[in-house]
Amino acid sequence: MTTITQLSGTATFTSWDEEPAWDSGAPTPRLAHATVAFVFGGDIDGTSTSQSVMHYAEDASGVTVGIERLEGHVDGRPAGLVLRHEGTFDADGVVVRWSVVPGSGTGALAGFAGGGGFTATTHSKEWTWRLDRDG
Repeated sequence: MTTITQLSGTATFTSWDEEPAWDSGAPTPRLAHATVAFVFGGDIDGTSTSQSVMHYAEDASGVTVGIERLEGHVDGRPAGLVLRHEGTFDADGVVVRWSVVPGSGTGALAGFAGGGGFTATTHSKEWTWRLDRDG
């Protein structure tokens, strides 16, 4: 069995439910909670759901933290893991850094530890992601 050292691919946003809902009339500064779903392609073929909390500043920039459960397949074998998110956003887009929650990997990703992330422009529906194994 080959040890996985790096995973990459694309993520496609499929749903976003934020409360209080983001729109031009939403007050700032504020905290918001979002449940977001994605479809992953590439080295991981699967889906995920994340729970995030965002702080919006008066200029609509901000920070986000969250947890995402990713389930799917790696090389045709069942696999899953949980990612911890930290990110920043502004009018141009979002930058998110991930770290794998220790002990959360299952199947082909059992024991996987590492980090990575993605950068997406505002209103992107799909972007490239990367996850690197520690050590």
